[in-house]
Amino acid sequence: MRRFDCPSCGAELHFDSLCCLACGAEVAFDPADLSIVPLAGRVACSNRQMIGCSWEAGQTGALCRSCEMTQTIPDLRMPGNVERWRRLEDAKRRLVYSLLRLGLPLETAGGNRLRFRFLADAEGPDGTVERVMTGHDNGLVTINVAEADDDRREAMRVEMGEPYRTLLGHCRHEVGHFFFDVLVDEGGERARFEALFGDPDADYGAAIERHYREGAPPDWQERHVSAYATMHPWEDWAETFAHWLHMTDGLDTALRYGLAQGVDPYGGGDPMDALVSAWIPLALAMNAMNRSMGQPDFYPFVLAPAVREKLAFVHDLAHGRGRRRKAA
Repeated sequence: MRRFDCPSCGAELHFDSLCCLACGAEVAFDPADLSIVPLAGRVACSNRQMIGCSWEAGQTGALCRSCEMTQTIPDLRMPGNVERWRRLEDAKRRLVYSLLRLGLPLETAGGNRLRFRFLADAEGPDGTVERVMTGHDNGLVTINVAEADDDRREAMRVEMGEPYRTLLGHCRHEVGHFFFDVLVDEGGERARFEALFGDPDADYGAAIERHYREGAPPDWQERHVSAYATMHPWEDWAETFAHWLHMTDGLDTALRYGLAQGVDPYGGGDPMDALVSAWIPLALAMNAMNRSMGQPDFYPFVLAPAVREKLAFVHDLAHGRGRRRKAA
């Protein structure tokens, strides 16, 4: 994430700033050129007052580029749902920023647009609860709003034995499934995908049952970025895609604050090996800093050679090098 300055006085602003604390000027984020601009003379997203959306919209009463991708919001009559919605949209805006900056398509060739719905578990008249499963289906990403509650999300992380679980991580993982359709299927890269990840047509239901019955194999870190990635090639791809986005935006942030150098994560000119070489010392240092503060590791993962090869595959496809490399 690049650093932003107030267009009025030059003071540093955050990505989600609504006004400058130094001069009081109201500001908005312009998704067209990925910059913060004066709000005066511009149209704010219609969600600005309700949930603090900092982006501008094209016309009065309209939603911004990110909020318009949300197909369903939680029931705002339920206590806490406005705050949950706000947190979900905050995470999604960071995701959409990355996708826009990378120039990745937000619609498949078949016309499936990337969109989101934020839903809560529903209790029936008989007391039974219909659970909402976070997931992806033909461009539609569903996230259970309970993930926006820190205590519920942490309890789920512990129950699932996960080292990391965040709203932004969910967003990045689920859109990874969407970009399997865009970059692999529509990009004609199934053969290379299968060589690295396995058969995407393998029985998904059987894979889920096996994973939750047996867990990940003991040597999973030699080939996968997470234990969850061992479930099925689709999940391996989505986890790898999410980690590629973690590294891309994390390295860019580090560069902007003078904590890394020598690579251009968003530009695509550097090979994945260069990004990994810059990422590992940064992650080690951040892990040590977090431990100094009594916090969990910043990046509790190991990037084995097989994982780096998968990351390179994602990196190349996302930057448009798949077919060119294949034809070379």
